[in-house]
Amino acid sequence: MATDTFTWAARINSSEQLNVSTNQAQFGDGYKQISSNGINMAAETWSLTCNGVAADMGPLRVFLREHVISSFWWVNPWGEKKLYRVKSDSVNSKFINGGFVEITFTFEQAFAP
Repeated sequence: MATDTFTWAARINSSEQLNVSTNQAQFGDGYKQISSNGINMAAETWSLTCNGVAADMGPLRVFLREHVISSFWWVNPWGEKKLYRVKSDSVNSKFINGGFVEITFTFEQAFAP
């Protein structure tokens, strides 16, 4: 099965959090030993927002719901094409006025399709 691609335009106020997993040992003389924790030790999390009329945001909402357990391709603001999944409790829709909707959500980097 082909891996989907996220194609909606996110607003410019996207923010990234980079989580680096390490093993650390602090010694009494002040020396600290740090090593990587696995081959995929750095993982990105992106907080994003899209907005528009409800008719355009409906398909986005469906995409987000379907990609909590299924990864997809996305080109992040750094221009890097990577695999991501939607964080399970992160999708929030807000109806601003009439049929205008703002959807906020979080992508977590994935390492397998």
